[in-house]
Amino acid sequence: MKACGIVIEYNPLHIGHLKHLKMARELSGCDIVIGVMSSNFVQRGEPAIVSKQERVRAALEAGVNVVVELPTLYAVENANVFAKYALEILNSLKVNSICFGSETGDTKAFLEKYSKSSLFTPHLDFLVSDLMDEGYAYPKAMAMALKQMDEIRLETPNDILGMCYYNEVKNNNYPIEIITIKRENNYNSEFISDDSVSARGIRESLKNKLDVKKYSPMDLDSMEKFYLDEYFDLLKYKLLTMSASELESIHLVDEGIENLFKKKIVEAHNMQEFISLCVSKRYTFARIKRTIIHIIINTKKEFAKEYLSKGISYIRLLGVDDKGSKYLKSIRKELTIPVLAKFRGNSFMMLQYEKQATYAFASVKDEKLRSRLYEEEHFIFPIIKKENQ
Repeated sequence: MKACGIVIEYNPLHIGHLKHLKMARELSGCDIVIGVMSSNFVQRGEPAIVSKQERVRAALEAGVNVVVELPTLYAVENANVFAKYALEILNSLKVNSICFGSETGDTKAFLEKYSKSSLFTPHLDFLVSDLMDEGYAYPKAMAMALKQMDEIRLETPNDILGMCYYNEVKNNNYPIEIITIKRENNYNSEFISDDSVSARGIRESLKNKLDVKKYSPMDLDSMEKFYLDEYFDLLKYKLLTMSASELESIHLVDEGIENLFKKKIVEAHNMQEFISLCVSKRYTFARIKRTIIHIIINTKKEFAKEYLSKGISYIRLLGVDDKGSKYLKSIRKELTIPVLAKFRGNSFMMLQYEKQATYAFASVKDEKLRSRLYEEEHFIFPIIKKENQ
């Protein structure tokens, strides 16, 4: 059986994702699609708009045959780390191809653009380093360096991630074909229309109590929503009760950002105001928000350093249909790491951390919902979709 991999957040699932899924099948000629899904916190440094269970169910209903987890530690990271572990998981599951959206679009043009550029030359590294010394954050420094060297623009998340996927495949000699499709909507738009749909636009519309039914197959009105703003009081409590040295023990808290946070949290009245007060050339919105998430989860530096320096030790199965189950059985003898069909927190520290992240995710809700989310984390996965469902 031929498998195509996709990296997904479905935050939330919308009609653009359905188009991507359809084209992934058509362009790859695959028998099944495997989705690597971010957990309860996502790459941009926010809680997922709805729970992991709801997003996994939506993925299965949309036609993804196997859904596996991209652990929170790897998901709430920069594009290089995010892509590294997503590709390692997909390669371990023996996918033949990966399909993703990019601003470049056409696969041939995308590959020519990056294979012929100076992306991986030592001079680029020095130029990026110099720009970061001037105070620019890594994404901006990379975009500026590439523009100087090759007139290549890497200012949108999809092309940045696409470059990172390409880099992982190339540097690790993964036998994975790269397939790209044109991303037509504005990924950063706060507005949605029949011509432009984005997950961010849907999230903003939901926050403003607008109707999004025509843009997403998910019954979002009936689902509990999670917004970063809700975690402001928890963040403020942590920042005011932890010493600067205690904050320094948290992943991504470095370069004096702990002092900045402790100062600005007193001035801010809400999460958005706090983030805006902290953003600078050195610290992007995404970097600030990821740091906030790791403070909320209490991600220790030593733990992050250890697990970001080695490969994956397991793959957690979140959802599967009949075709996906047959595929997993067909590659069982080729697997070099276990695919977990139940929560094995006593065997894997990363799963203990996943539980910790779920507790943090649920902490701003009432006791009934918190208890449900705790129970789901331990017992509901994998969600199994039968052919007659």
